[in-house]
Amino acid sequence: MTTEAEPDPAQSPVANLLAIAPPGCGKTELLARRAQHLVAQLEQHQRILALTFSNRAKRNLRERLLVTLGPQRFRHYVRVTNFHGHAAEIIRAHGRTIGLDPSAPMPGRSTLDNAIAVYTRGLGPGPAGKRRDGIAKALSEAKQGPYDDDQVRRALVLSGNAYAQQIEADRREEGILHYEDLLRHAQRLLGIEAVARMYQQHYGAVLVDEFQDLSLQQLEIALSSSSTSRTFVGDPLQGIYSWAGASPTEVELALRDLCGEPQRLDMSYRSSPAVLSVVNRVSAALGGSTLRAVSPDAWQEGGAAASGVFKTGQDEARWIVDTSTQVLASNPQATIGVITRLGWRREPIDAAFTDASNLPRQRWDLAIEDGEVIKRIVARVGLLPRQATMDAVRRAVLDDVDRNDVEALAQTLDALADFETLVAQVGTPSQAVAQLRPQGDHGAIEPGVHLLNAHTGKGQQFDWVFLPGLEDFHIPGNRAVTQEQLKEELRIVLVILSRARHGVVVTRAQSLTAKSGNVWNPDASRWWTGVTDACPLSIADLPAHIAALATS
Repeated sequence: MTTEAEPDPAQSPVANLLAIAPPGCGKTELLARRAQHLVAQLEQHQRILALTFSNRAKRNLRERLLVTLGPQRFRHYVRVTNFHGHAAEIIRAHGRTIGLDPSAPMPGRSTLDNAIAVYTRGLGPGPAGKRRDGIAKALSEAKQGPYDDDQVRRALVLSGNAYAQQIEADRREEGILHYEDLLRHAQRLLGIEAVARMYQQHYGAVLVDEFQDLSLQQLEIALSSSSTSRTFVGDPLQGIYSWAGASPTEVELALRDLCGEPQRLDMSYRSSPAVLSVVNRVSAALGGSTLRAVSPDAWQEGGAAASGVFKTGQDEARWIVDTSTQVLASNPQATIGVITRLGWRREPIDAAFTDASNLPRQRWDLAIEDGEVIKRIVARVGLLPRQATMDAVRRAVLDDVDRNDVEALAQTLDALADFETLVAQVGTPSQAVAQLRPQGDHGAIEPGVHLLNAHTGKGQQFDWVFLPGLEDFHIPGNRAVTQEQLKEELRIVLVILSRARHGVVVTRAQSLTAKSGNVWNPDASRWWTGVTDACPLSIADLPAHIAALATS
């Protein structure tokens, strides 16, 4: 979004548009308005391709496009998908051109994870993680281009990783695809002029969300899918996916060459002045600009930014549960994000919320707690006989999934595995469904508590955000040693903090208990002082602030 005095980037006449939109500055709204502007320029039978990185981001953008364009124009003119879903569609349509079977099952993320797990069994957490990362890195790097199987095999031999070589040999022997194979094969197909021309004629424009998370391979796929109009929106300071192959610096340079100087947004429509004071502190450390709230006086009490230190991780967890309870008692429609850098640091908090069964909560790392998947299972089980078997449930649910949507398919398979465990515990699918909590129909975030990690929460927003564990070894992680790795860790802090609308709370614990039962004492994160200096409230001040919200 822009103010009335500023030109609207969405209306720009340029064919190739690059826009830098810091957190909360209307990135999704800009994409929706850009689509509205471009619809009028499409030729007959052309559509707009909108590419995102996850199903949650896809749902967010889809909702905004539906509102902006209206259901009829949206269905007629726009296709919203993620990169792997787009790649799967290309392979389904044209795979035979390069010797692929288009009818073969599309893989999910777990396909490769399961293959790697064979070679990490029996190892401790540290050695297992190191081996897993080494295998994944070797396979990813070997497939970051339009390479056929023989080229991948030669690249893996050069990598020297024998485990990766064996996994790839097994994949070829089984005749299956792994997740990253989708992108390389789509890139190969779009490298064929006749295939690329068909997509460029069909898609009169492409919109790409979060350009800073693109790999060069994904950039090439986006550019090859439409040659008429390309729009890229994102924020380099939110680039946190280098471990997954993202090349933020190289991609931004390539886009500047293509699009010229980027359009910049600097007004926050999301966050309160209190939250922005913390966000700006971290952004400044990364060389970013200062964000301003569009309507600073509209926020009750100006928002909130608080910090506190606890003796133990259990104390911290109990306090977060108690404070969340107070927030939801004050406003039952509030959304609360409890966001950590890594899942292990959230374990005592997850356990505390499990005990607090009265609070609505959702763990985003459990497929069966995803609202879309729950609705799908509940709907299909409701159409089956009460004594239907799990096999019948599985067939019915999977029949309702778009096989090109590889992320949705993988998530549904994971959820069905969790659901089968629940059925074994309670008796029948009908009884198990009664224990699920269907979510609402609109919006990606439901009221209540959401437990997630930073990468999962990218692009989301909550009324309140709790950032627990701002300690060394967690943030930054112990594997961050180079200056660039440390910068990415600080960008993760920025991403977490900037999810907040009204309030943000930063905490740490002086002692933590490992799975082994050993107690250890983490140091404060190197960024603790810089972040908490921008938090005027202590945790002792929060109850009065929350109470004031209920009465104002």
